[in-house]
Amino acid sequence: MMTGVRHLPRPRATAVLLLVLSAGLMVPAVRAPAAQAVAVGEVDVAGNGDEAFAEAMRTALVRVTGRRSAATDPVFAPLIANARRYVQVFRPPSGNSPARVTFDAAAIERAVTALGQPVWARSRPLVLGVITRPPPDADPVAVRTALESAALARGLPLRLASAATAGLAGKDPVPAADALAAARAQGADATLVGTVDGAEWQWTLFEGASTTVFQGGVAAGVEGAADLFAVGAPAADAGPLSSVTLDVQGVATLAEAVRVQRLLEGLPGARRVVLLASDAGGLRFRLDMPRGTDGVVGALSLRTELARVGTQAAPLTYRFVR
Repeated sequence: MMTGVRHLPRPRATAVLLLVLSAGLMVPAVRAPAAQAVAVGEVDVAGNGDEAFAEAMRTALVRVTGRRSAATDPVFAPLIANARRYVQVFRPPSGNSPARVTFDAAAIERAVTALGQPVWARSRPLVLGVITRPPPDADPVAVRTALESAALARGLPLRLASAATAGLAGKDPVPAADALAAARAQGADATLVGTVDGAEWQWTLFEGASTTVFQGGVAAGVEGAADLFAVGAPAADAGPLSSVTLDVQGVATLAEAVRVQRLLEGLPGARRVVLLASDAGGLRFRLDMPRGTDGVVGALSLRTELARVGTQAAPLTYRFVR
């Protein structure tokens, strides 16, 4: 039976630390992956006024929906035309800092939903970007800038690392196990590996049990990863919210506890994840998810880190897979 129940309004790493330590779990010297919350409503702009606000709204809509087409989709024309209504703060340029518009992101999300369009949850997978075989004449600064700009525009959390830092130097092709190990070591949820063959970039995304290849320009991997992660939002968001109790067995360390919690927070459609209890056998969570139990089971079916135990619906029980 689960013991030591503590109700937490919004669990953070510190709360998990206290709860896990109270259960006697060991603290390892490694970092755990974590989905990241994206500030979808903060947009840098050139100039000010209605036209600048409209352009900023186009960027915000791409981030909110996860769809590149949102910037030009006629369904969003009312939001773009009335962008000023959603502005909370406008910060003029200062020194080398551009002007910034801060929108009411929650209001934009409600407006998008009211139009019958899906919203990409703000808690999103963190992607580790590694280039193992760059073009011989590549400008590293230009490549980094292109990748970071694409990730910022799409609202995709991206952490760039050298092949040596990620432990992937000299590995071509990169084994999936090594790519996933690099993600865990660098505190990410997936690894995007870039190589160049001739004039075309090839990007391979390693995420869970899936491997996906994107070809094209320098930003093709970032664009493809954002498309892939955002595509689950429409199905995940369909249906009424309901609370689900979930037990996760076999969690033995703080890093694993944080990893599981962040994995659940990053599930498409998850609205609220509360850590209820911890003991030597594992953790108990409550999730608010569209379609309730079916929504949780469907979202976790794509994750290899958690394997379902039994068939009972209440509480759902999963085992952490190392």
